[in-house]
Amino acid sequence: MAVPSGAELPPSPLPPGLGGKLASPNPARRAVERWWLLFTPIWGAVAGFVMLTGLAEGWGDPELMALGISLAIGALAPPVLRPHESERELPLWRRTGFRLGATVLGFSFGMNYFCTPYFFDVLHMHYGFDTGINIQNNPVFLYLMTLAYFATYFVLVSMAYRAAKRALPERLSWLGGVAAAFSVAALETALNANPFMTSLFCFDDHVFMLWFGTLSYGACFVIALPVWMSLDEERRSTLAQVAVRTLAALMLIVITFEASRHLIAPHVTTVVDRAEGLRDFETSCLEEP
Repeated sequence: MAVPSGAELPPSPLPPGLGGKLASPNPARRAVERWWLLFTPIWGAVAGFVMLTGLAEGWGDPELMALGISLAIGALAPPVLRPHESERELPLWRRTGFRLGATVLGFSFGMNYFCTPYFFDVLHMHYGFDTGINIQNNPVFLYLMTLAYFATYFVLVSMAYRAAKRALPERLSWLGGVAAAFSVAALETALNANPFMTSLFCFDDHVFMLWFGTLSYGACFVIALPVWMSLDEERRSTLAQVAVRTLAALMLIVITFEASRHLIAPHVTTVVDRAEGLRDFETSCLEEP
């Protein structure tokens, strides 16, 4: 029987052991997170193959947009179209997969739009993609690929928070989520800033990005954590709650980045206003393909 939005969810016994520590008490949310975990090696293998083999060096907008759209649909569509049995008779927009997908989309698109200039100007990131469909020199296909990335990050950070909540005193439970947030940021930085992709993606100062970039990027996931853990975890959320909480967190992320840009970054690096960031081969770490 479906539970209306805003209502407290009925208790759901969790399996003993590791699953009980990591899984959501809401079976509908648990089903979404299970799919996102299963999809992680798929999008990881596809993205790794395209980027590391050099295929993307010869691709333009049609191929790259097709890649981004495919990964975005693969992450978001199945949880909505094939929900947990308790939600099968609900309209699409009232399903947990729709709400969780909406917050992932909000963070993915919002952070790409508002935060990419910070990565160009402060963290000295550069893209070598041969694209014409761009927003602020950020290829739009990356907005779409980020949906798959953030779906995985949503699950990993949530699982770490639950595990810490059960293993640590209540006042220290947030440590698990914070540690996972910075770990995810560090892992993405290390995987992307590697010597096999310097014609597509690089940082002028790899060491600086690994420590300062990880702190900056990880802060985004720390801010997102309370939003992610409040949605359909123990009480069903409404779309209005999803929108308000996601937009509020995005505003706090923007404020955090602006504070870092003007108050902290000038003491540890050279801030370049309106850096090009895209296909600036002659003045950056990018190598001609």
